[in-house]
Amino acid sequence: MLERQFQFSKMLGQLFYWMAQEEYKWSLGRAYESSDKLPCPHCGREYSQQEILVYNKRSKTLNSKHLDRLAVDINLFDADNKLASSIDFLPIGEKWESLGGKWGGRFKPLGASGIGWDPGHLEL
Repeated sequence: MLERQFQFSKMLGQLFYWMAQEEYKWSLGRAYESSDKLPCPHCGREYSQQEILVYNKRSKTLNSKHLDRLAVDINLFDADNKLASSIDFLPIGEKWESLGGKWGGRFKPLGASGIGWDPGHLEL
């Protein structure tokens, strides 16, 4: 697992260097999530962050690569510093795939633009 995390980090460095050269503007979103369970302040039952994300339809899996430190989400901005549209992630996703990564823009279902439901997601 550790070697895969090293590989993932190196790939991110390569992608971010390329994005800087191409003058993209981005910030990091979700990177690592703990799988530790914490008690709910209202009912006392214990839930992991991932369980809460799935329950609230913010994630579609309990086995997220974020838990293994093998995924990161990025936020992409346009020239007016507003969040970019899904299609704007396409060159970044294609570059990520060329480095050997898996891009969330391919996750089904695809939107009208042909981009999947999680275009800012990068994983190994």
